[in-house]
Amino acid sequence: MKRLAHPRTLIVVLVLPLLVAALGMWALSGRVDRLDAVPAAVVNLDEGAEVTDADGETQTVPFGRLLAGSLTQPGTVEGQDAPETTGFDWQLTSQEDAEEGLKDGSYSAVVVIPKDFSKHLATLGTPEASRAILEVTTNDASGQINALVGTAVAEASANTMGGQMAEQYLDQLYVGFNDLGDGFSDAADGAEELAGGTSELADGTEELAGGTRTLADGTTEAAEGAREFSGGVWTFADGTWQAADGSRTLADGLDDLATGSEELAGGIGELQSGMRGIEGQPGLLTGVEQLAAGVEGDGTAENPGLEAGADQLATGLERFAGGVEQTGTAVAGDGTEQNPGLAPTARQVNEGMTELGQGAQQAADGLRGTEDQPGLVQGAEGVVAYADSVQGIVDGDGTAENPGMRELAEQMDATADAMLAEDPEDSAAQGMKQQAQAMLEYVDGLTTVVDGDGTAQNPGLAATAQGVGEGATAAADGVQQIADGINGTDQQPGLVQGTGGMVTYAEGIETAFAGDGTAQNPGLTESANQLATGARASADGAGELVTGVTGLRDGLTEYANGVDQLAGGADQLAEGTRGAADGASDLADGSEELALGAGQLATGADQLAGGNQQLADGAGELADGTDELAEGSGQLAEGSEELAGGLREGADGVPSYSEAERQRMSEMAASPVGTDAQRQNEANGADTATFPFVTSLALWLGAFGTFLLLPGLSRRLLDRAMPMWKVVLRSLAPALLIAVVQTVAVLAVLTAIGISPVSPLSVGVVAFAGAVMFAALHQALLTVLGDRIGRIASIVLMVLQVVTLVGIVPVETAPELLQSVGSLMPLSIVTQGLVHAALGGSLVSTTGTLLAILAWAAVSLLVTFAASRKARIARRSSHVSVVGAVPAAA
Repeated sequence: MKRLAHPRTLIVVLVLPLLVAALGMWALSGRVDRLDAVPAAVVNLDEGAEVTDADGETQTVPFGRLLAGSLTQPGTVEGQDAPETTGFDWQLTSQEDAEEGLKDGSYSAVVVIPKDFSKHLATLGTPEASRAILEVTTNDASGQINALVGTAVAEASANTMGGQMAEQYLDQLYVGFNDLGDGFSDAADGAEELAGGTSELADGTEELAGGTRTLADGTTEAAEGAREFSGGVWTFADGTWQAADGSRTLADGLDDLATGSEELAGGIGELQSGMRGIEGQPGLLTGVEQLAAGVEGDGTAENPGLEAGADQLATGLERFAGGVEQTGTAVAGDGTEQNPGLAPTARQVNEGMTELGQGAQQAADGLRGTEDQPGLVQGAEGVVAYADSVQGIVDGDGTAENPGMRELAEQMDATADAMLAEDPEDSAAQGMKQQAQAMLEYVDGLTTVVDGDGTAQNPGLAATAQGVGEGATAAADGVQQIADGINGTDQQPGLVQGTGGMVTYAEGIETAFAGDGTAQNPGLTESANQLATGARASADGAGELVTGVTGLRDGLTEYANGVDQLAGGADQLAEGTRGAADGASDLADGSEELALGAGQLATGADQLAGGNQQLADGAGELADGTDELAEGSGQLAEGSEELAGGLREGADGVPSYSEAERQRMSEMAASPVGTDAQRQNEANGADTATFPFVTSLALWLGAFGTFLLLPGLSRRLLDRAMPMWKVVLRSLAPALLIAVVQTVAVLAVLTAIGISPVSPLSVGVVAFAGAVMFAALHQALLTVLGDRIGRIASIVLMVLQVVTLVGIVPVETAPELLQSVGSLMPLSIVTQGLVHAALGGSLVSTTGTLLAILAWAAVSLLVTFAASRKARIARRSSHVSVVGAVPAAA
């Protein structure tokens, strides 16, 4: 209560909920309405389809282009009632770009319109109707909401397209009903005309009846005899014509039979040619006999036959397998000193060559010298320099300051001679003379040592040293070349690399013979054994193959003999049938002539019967009635034809389908467009999809709770005389320990509830790293802003990160400011890293996540180091003020 009484504390307590609510509303308001800002891809592979309209015209309709247009530009496709937005920002692109964009998160969903999309839709309303399928692919690593919304939007688009196709189908169906009605209307008109014609036919029939009665009265007697005679003649004529028709039918049938017999004979002849062969072209029987001869062989070494050849092949492969096994044993060795194997021997040679190369390089370095240790060349050069300096001491440089030892000795000798010339008994002059002579002898000896005497035995120290140096240099070059030849250089490999390659080659040969234990590489030895076993099995089955081929040859021989007999019979049948057809044709001609004579006789009988005048009068009245009857009958026929045509058109307009076809057409008309949804990096349930966000939030709250109990910097450590970096790290150590325990607990809970990430190890590493980074960040907040303000800042920062809902709601729907900083926030970094570890994908990498976490942790520690000095100064100032305070008077 005392803390709440402080005005600033009370203001913070009152303002904090308002600030959190304002941030939440600002970040979350309208997120659902901004789904059209989430990028998605449409790939149109549709090739279109040809559709016949109601007028019978054929046109190409690109249903895939219409669907792509309704997604990418909603409301702009003519004839479609589409909303102004389709949920996502659909972009038309290629299949390669869509696949890459889905992997790296550029697209939240991909809809592929296959190339046969229009062809399937064009079958709507036919018995062959098939559903067009949209391929929808989403990536759970971009957010499970993205995957669900993308699939739902694609299904809605498919349903919309299906509804439009059903609407067009029903429109065509109703047009068919209109055509059916028109057909029935035409049939009704024809029926009315038929009724009118029938009425007129009735009137004519009445008049015909009157005339017929008059004719009957006048011709009763004359008609009796004529009727009997005429009836007999017409009966005879009808029988004659029937006989002629029967003869003609018989002739046509026999002619067809003869033609068929001739074709049969030709076909049998071709079959015989195919069996026996023709000139220049062997037949089937010849090929089978050659096959049998090749399979059976002739017992010679050149043609032993299939069975013997297969046995020889199997025997050769068995010997080959034995040789391969022996070679494999020689390559791999048997573990004895006599046969260690090719690969171990190659490794020993490589090791010895490596040691030899090292020794050669050491010898070259000893001759040439190194930066740390001079060699023989440098020693020889030092001796030459020493000899030159000795020669300089002996000869001098011709100046008064350095005349040289020889010049000094000669001057001493001359001085001693001068002194002895004045006083031969001068002991000092005598001593000087001896010293000068000794010095000259020493100089001559030293010169002889340095310069030599011109002989091969004493060339001189300088020449000897120079020769030694040149020889050492040449030797060093030679030894270096040997060392390079053994060890190799950057441009040219040496014996070491060569023997190393020999080791690799020997190991490769050993692996080739022994294999690696897998079915893909069982080894050359095992493969040779398998090959020999298979060849032996083939040899065992070759005998059965020989028997089958021999039986086939014998059967085809008998079949060819039967074909020969059939060909002879077919020729005879064709000749006999052709003769019978010719006789039947002659019979038909005679019958027709007989029928013509009988017809002429019947005509005469009719003329006899019509000679009666009364019969002629009655026949006239009968003709008048008959004309009216014919006219009415014609109208009746026309009406009947119109009625039949209309009814036929109506019947043709009404399709007839089986029960299975009706069921299929109904299903396709109800749902002509379907979807095939695929989810990359699919989350194993909602728990797996949401636990990265929940885990990150739990670890953040864990760090917040830890620093409710701990200060940013330990006051006890601030009072000690130790470097600030130690104070910071030792103050952070308890929080890190608590963070590790919290992470272990969170991971244990996730394991207990059945979370199964793709990479449990990566989940653990990212979680531990995130907990450590959260602890360092909270220490920095409390150190820079103080305990109270730092904890409030932690809450505000947590709310700002939570409302981005990274991994749950698409970040593209957030305000632009939040989008620009959302991916850089620590909670977002850890969440995305856990999503990658849990689901896989290539949006982020575990290495990149750990580097980002490391960067946040490093920045937090640097900020803490910078602010810790101010905290120590403030701490010491408070101590000074407390110590220096004067106690109030009692």
